[in-house]
Amino acid sequence: MSLLDLPSELVLITVTFLETERDINSLCLTNRRFYSLLNSYLYRINSCSSRPALVWATLQGKEGTARMSIQEGAEPEWMDGHGRGLICLAVKSRHDAIVRILLETGKINIDLRDSEGRTPLSWAASRGYKAAVQLLLLVGNAHVDSKDYDGRTPLSRAAEHGREEIVRLLLESRKVEVDSKDYEGLTPLCWAAEWSHEGVMKLLIETGKVNMDSKDSKGRTPLSRAASSGSSCYKAAVQLLLSTGKVEVDIKDYGGRTPLSWAAEFGREGIVKLLLQTGKVDVGSKDNEGLTPLCWAARNDHEEVVEMLLGF
Repeated sequence: MSLLDLPSELVLITVTFLETERDINSLCLTNRRFYSLLNSYLYRINSCSSRPALVWATLQGKEGTARMSIQEGAEPEWMDGHGRGLICLAVKSRHDAIVRILLETGKINIDLRDSEGRTPLSWAASRGYKAAVQLLLLVGNAHVDSKDYDGRTPLSRAAEHGREEIVRLLLESRKVEVDSKDYEGLTPLCWAAEWSHEGVMKLLIETGKVNMDSKDSKGRTPLSRAASSGSSCYKAAVQLLLSTGKVEVDIKDYGGRTPLSWAAEFGREGIVKLLLQTGKVDVGSKDNEGLTPLCWAARNDHEEVVEMLLGF
């Protein structure tokens, strides 16, 4: 008797003698009857493997495969060797349909930390993945202010990368500590100023909950960091900070250096000009090494900055 003529019960018994999923899959593909009969069985067998089809579906955004895998017993709590769960992989792969499917199982630890201490929300925030952030906040009820192993929150990560929409969403949750410091003492405003993300800076400042002169572990403030930033729009960040009237323009860090000193070292002519125009800087201020802003500019061959300082 041909295999095709066997009753379904006997076909299922016969399949148990096949050694690999590949063999079962090959049989499934031979005709429609076997596919209909054996596909669910194949998924059930696969759900017990070390890397089930659900992982592939998560990475590739295959919604149908993901649903079938879960239906046939694949565990949504699967993790890789770096402690990253499927929800984290879905977020990093930007597949919001998969994120939703996983959340709907009710079996996901929404705040699962990976080897860096980062949660799915942290990754979604830093990558500007708005749909995932909304799902994690509204459907998953994620811990908004969870800190990773660097002491950084999702808000801090979003601020660093200039994710304005994400910063707005996190602020609207009213569950974030706007001025939270990481383990280097940097606040979200410090990170935004460091990279000259003016839009993010405005959102943070408008909350009225930030210390404009907050010092990091080196004693540097947002203005100090913005003054030495290498971003192409660094001048706008400094202008914004100065326009608040709430920053100490000539504040010194723990090395005795002022924002003017940092701007002079890196040849930020526009920033040097802005700081000089405030009339609140001491051009001859010396740091702990006895170096003035002029010394820093001259040491690094920034001729125009040298001329500006000499002419002040």
